[in-house]
Amino acid sequence: MQRTKTQVQTDLNLATEPTDELMQLLAQLGDSDVVEGPLSAAEGKGYSPEDIEGIVIEGTIGDLIARARAEAHASLAAIGKSAGVTRARVQQLEHSANVEISTLVRIAAACGYDVSITLEPHANNRRPLSTKLSGDSRSDLGRGC
Repeated sequence: MQRTKTQVQTDLNLATEPTDELMQLLAQLGDSDVVEGPLSAAEGKGYSPEDIEGIVIEGTIGDLIARARAEAHASLAAIGKSAGVTRARVQQLEHSANVEISTLVRIAAACGYDVSITLEPHANNRRPLSTKLSGDSRSDLGRGC
């Protein structure tokens, strides 16, 4: 049985109505547990509904860069040094919707991430096309963050 957004919001005690992406994820999971596998609940990390909604970032590329830096627990200066740009440039990128792909790859690498790009077709007779871009950061900052 598929639940409405209002039911999901109430069931998960969410502050706001769930996004379409979260609803699709929940529909795919059905009534099964969200986390399955070899780890017991005590061994694995638990996620709150807010955490799950936070995984899907809606916004600009700058918002994505800011979230990656926050996840890395790194300063603007540290990410800038690792990526070969200034602290001010990292801050500028975090407030931008237009970022060169090569710069995004370097910043992502400095935060410990790779960049994946997927082209989603408008027509159903085409398949999505994806690529994964990896950048070499200039330090080991991103490793293990």
